Amino acid sequence: MEASVISALAQRLSRVTPFYYGWIIVVIAGLANASRVSSAVEVSSVFVPALTEEYGWSKTVIASGTTIGGIGVMMAGPLVGRILDRYGSRIVVPIGAMLTGLGCFVLASVTIAPMFILVYAFVRLSGQAFVQFPNQVTVAKWFSRRRGRASALLVGLGSIGLISAPVAVTAIIGRYGIGEAWVALGVLAIALGVVPTLVLGARRPEDIGLSPDGAEASTEVESRSVATTADAGDWTLSEAIRSPTLWLVAVSGALYSLSSTGVGFHQLAYYVEQGISAGTAAAVVSTFAIGLTIGGITWGVLADRVSIRGLITLQYALAMGLMLALLSADTPTEAFSISFASGLLVGGALSMPTLLFANYFGRTNLGAISGVLQMTRGVSLGSGPVVAALIYDFTGGYAHAFMTFAVLCAMAFVLMLFARRPVRRSVSAE
Repeated sequence: MEASVISALAQRLSRVTPFYYGWIIVVIAGLANASRVSSAVEVSSVFVPALTEEYGWSKTVIASGTTIGGIGVMMAGPLVGRILDRYGSRIVVPIGAMLTGLGCFVLASVTIAPMFILVYAFVRLSGQAFVQFPNQVTVAKWFSRRRGRASALLVGLGSIGLISAPVAVTAIIGRYGIGEAWVALGVLAIALGVVPTLVLGARRPEDIGLSPDGAEASTEVESRSVATTADAGDWTLSEAIRSPTLWLVAVSGALYSLSSTGVGFHQLAYYVEQGISAGTAAAVVSTFAIGLTIGGITWGVLADRVSIRGLITLQYALAMGLMLALLSADTPTEAFSISFASGLLVGGALSMPTLLFANYFGRTNLGAISGVLQMTRGVSLGSGPVVAALIYDFTGGYAHAFMTFAVLCAMAFVLMLFARRPVRRSVSAE
C-alpha cells in the first residue's frame, strides 16, 4: 500500500517506536485472530449437541457448512494472497471481521438447516480467508530473524478466544439459548477485528520507513519505491509453483489439516458419547486451546533456532500417535491429556508452513505463494468434519474415522521428509 494512504497515526507511532512497531502489528493481528473464533471448528463443535437436540439435525448436516466454507477458503486463497502482497491486511482483515460478525448475527435467528449451512459457510470463509490467513502472512512479512518468535506471539494472542469461547459459549447456550451465543460471538468479531487493524495496520515495514525485525530502514531502502523494494532472493509465484517443494508442503499440510479439523469438530460430541459430561467435555475443548497456545509459542520460539521442516515433520508423526490414542480415550484424564497434546501440535501447524515458505521463497510474494497453501488447506479444513461425520453415520461410531486420520498423518509425515529447500533455476536454465 502506498505511504500516502497508510494511517497517519501508524506513521507517527513507527517514528517514535521503530523497534516495537512490528510487535504492535503482531498484537493487533493476534487480537483479530482471537475475534474470529466463531469460524474455528473448536468453537463450532460446541454447538453440535445443542443443534442436534434443538432441531434434530444430523452431524453430517451441521458439518456441511464447514465443508462449503472450506471450498470458499480454497477459492479465495490465491486472490486474497495477491491482495495482501499489493495492499496488505489493513483493509482485508477489517472487512473479514465485519463479515464474520454479521454472519454470526444472522445465525442467531436461523432455524432451517439449508440456511444454517450457507450462513455458517460464509462465517467460515470470512474468518479463515480474510482474517486468520492475512494475519499469518503479515507477521511473516514484518520479521526475518525473529519471525518464529513473532509467530509465537501471534498464536498465543489468537488462542485467547479459543481458550475462553468453548466454556463461555456452553454456558450461554445453557442459560440463554443458541441464538444469544451466536450474537456474543458476532460482537466479539467486530469489537476486536475491525478498528485496531484499520488504524494501525501496514503492509510491511518498508512501507513506513522500517526494516524487518524492528530496525530503522537504511537511507537506500527509504529512497527506493515501495513497489520495487524486494529481497534479492525472493521467488515469484510462477517460480514457486514449479517447485516440487511447494506442493509437498501444501499437500502434507492439507492431509494433516483434514485430520486435525475432523477431530476438532467432533471432539466434544465424541467425549460425550464416551460417557464424559457435556460440561467436562467443553472444558476439554478449552484444554485443547490452552495446548494450542503453549504449542504455538513453543514451536514458534524453536523455529528461530532449529529446522522448521524438521519441526513440521515431527508434528505430523506425533499427530499420528494421538489419533490412535483417541480410540481408547474414555476418562476425563485421558481426554484432557490427549486434547492438550493435540493442541500443542495444532499450535505449531497453524503457522509453521507459512514460516517455512517465507524462509524458502522470501517475503515479497509471500501472500500469493501462501495463497496456494491456503487453497489446499481450505478444502481440507472443510472436509475433515464431513469425512468424520459420514463415517460416523455409516458405522455408528468414530473409530474408523480416527484410524483414517492416523493414516493421513502418516502420509503427511512421509511427504515432509522430501520437502527440502528448493533450488532456484537460473534464467539461462529456463
